[in-house]
Amino acid sequence: MPSFKTAKIILVVDDELSLERLIKQRFRKQIKAKELEFIFVTNGCEAISLLEVSPDVDLILTDIRMPEMDGLTLLDKIKKIDPTLKAVVVSAYDELKNIRTAMNRGAFDFLTKPIDFNDLEITINKTLGFVREVRENQRQLQVAQEQLRYQAFYDALTGLLNRNGFIEQIEMCISEQRLSSRFAVLFLNLDRYQVVKFTLGHGVGEELLKQAALRLESCMLPTAIIARVGSDEFAILLKDISDSQQVSSIASGIHRALEMPFVLEEVAVSSTVSIGIVHSSLDPLEPEDLLRAADTAMHCAVLQGKGSTAIFNAGMRAGAISRLQLEADLQRAVFNEQLHLNYQPIFSLVNEQIVGFEALVRWRHQVRGMVSPTEFIPIAEETGLILPLGAWVLSEAMGCLKMWLEQFPNVRPLSMSVNLSGIQLSSPDLVVLIEELLEHFSLSGESLKLEITESMFMENAGAAGQLLAELKGKQIQFSIDDFGTGYSSLSYLHHLPIDTLKIDREFISGMVGDSKDSDIVKTIISLAHSLGLDVVAEGIETQEQLNKLRELGCEYGQGFFFSKPLDVEAAGELLASFN
Repeated sequence: MPSFKTAKIILVVDDELSLERLIKQRFRKQIKAKELEFIFVTNGCEAISLLEVSPDVDLILTDIRMPEMDGLTLLDKIKKIDPTLKAVVVSAYDELKNIRTAMNRGAFDFLTKPIDFNDLEITINKTLGFVREVRENQRQLQVAQEQLRYQAFYDALTGLLNRNGFIEQIEMCISEQRLSSRFAVLFLNLDRYQVVKFTLGHGVGEELLKQAALRLESCMLPTAIIARVGSDEFAILLKDISDSQQVSSIASGIHRALEMPFVLEEVAVSSTVSIGIVHSSLDPLEPEDLLRAADTAMHCAVLQGKGSTAIFNAGMRAGAISRLQLEADLQRAVFNEQLHLNYQPIFSLVNEQIVGFEALVRWRHQVRGMVSPTEFIPIAEETGLILPLGAWVLSEAMGCLKMWLEQFPNVRPLSMSVNLSGIQLSSPDLVVLIEELLEHFSLSGESLKLEITESMFMENAGAAGQLLAELKGKQIQFSIDDFGTGYSSLSYLHHLPIDTLKIDREFISGMVGDSKDSDIVKTIISLAHSLGLDVVAEGIETQEQLNKLRELGCEYGQGFFFSKPLDVEAAGELLASFN
């Protein structure tokens, strides 16, 4: 019933014309105060017609014998119109049979004529109280059911449909497709959500999701259905699609809508989106299969490079199953410490003495054999496993360095280089972790060198600059890895506490026969020296490369010319030869 209704409406069904006058006279105060409102009809047919157009009736007073439709028949029909509505029979035909029949058909009470108006008033109040209680219970039940449905089909954070609600919408589209209605499903992943969450906190991550949801709504057609189907994943159902080009155009619009920075707690955060697309031509056409196929295509888009779009094809399915298995295997490997480190020696190019190692994480899969870091590190970053994995690498590498410093006291200086991922670089726990490890292994900060890439720094410039400065206060060294292959923005080099530039092997491999690569290497070395930085050349494989680097003044190098990456025992044997 509408909340603004004040008077309780009583429908009187009786062909006794004098009854209207008597009731209005008896209840005139309640009618004037708008506590009660009486409506009078002469038979059951009129009552049914009124109830069908005016459902706000609270109570029915009905006689039994009336023309066209009697009161007992009316009782049967009332239950179908409104189960909460109650009727009181007021009749001179008070035989036990009539009373029993009326009560069996749902009458709330039975009064006899001539009417005792005191008794009628008591009965009306009692019946209205019962109806009010029943309807309030029903209202509360409906509210609870609506809340349960909302929780079952909607995302509380964004207000969008959740996975269950989205599946329901796909089912409806599949039914409509039998009428030649084409549709497509898009699966979206916010590429930077994990970094934002680990850097700025869970609350800021949620704000990113809410803002992303609003942008998606603003750039979609009114017929599009948008849902949040995972922690950082959205899905879009595009109905009545004309062709695949239309879907690709919409995907491009989504990229444009989300590429502008989000302002989160006064911090501008950029986040590209990876999109997977599946068309309704997929066979078999089942809701879960469509969503799973779009998800698979999205992961293929991620592998193509963040901010990409991929359209599902049958060949992707096998790859997706393999990737899911690899994710599960990697999780077990990380938490059961089934990975291991190899150590790439770093040498002085002046006297070819060993000066340190670079720790390289390796994974020997029980079935697949050696899995490349280029394959499992991105998975670790996407799943958040990179934080426990990175913590283990730091601990393992620093533990080995401590052991070697004690075993080979004559090999000095000796440092350990460890690569950081973007998520580690953004983690507020990194400083505390490194402090605890340095203290645990009784190492000085100078013995640890952390390597970051240009791209990684530029994507996390604000947080990275503050973190590097904090760690630099503990004498920890920093290297820019693969210099020259990323943004190559020189302005940041003036402002960061960097100690070393590492020249990518791509330039070293071509520097002897290619004057362009040689000029690039020469420029990087000159730049580094002008900024007071030293240089490490990666991937040295020949004597000619070594001679050229010495000629250009490069201080340090690593590569197969000196040594391949070594396990702990082999690295110890190498150090023993220099002790």
